[in-house]
Amino acid sequence: MAQRFAITSREEARAYWLHPVLGSRLRLCIELMLAIKGRSAFQILDTPDDLKFRSCLTLFAAVLPDEPVFAKALDKYFAGVGDSGTLALLRLG
Repeated sequence: MAQRFAITSREEARAYWLHPVLGSRLRLCIELMLAIKGRSAFQILDTPDDLKFRSCLTLFAAVLPDEPVFAKALDKYFAGVGDSGTLALLRLG
């Protein structure tokens, strides 16, 4: 199911971010995560959603490097390290 609805290109990721509803909800979700103190992404989301969160942050941080919210969340929850599988897919596309 996740692959069926996956973002498949940099252009699609940009369009998602610029969409008036989807982009604002993504920002809100990340800001809400950033507001949580003293818990890991795993403790908040459990698996596999913590892994999906990391992949999402990695994708959007790579595609939209001028948007600091993604890097802030990667720093807070994943020591600034993105998902290598997502990065590899970005290099292919």
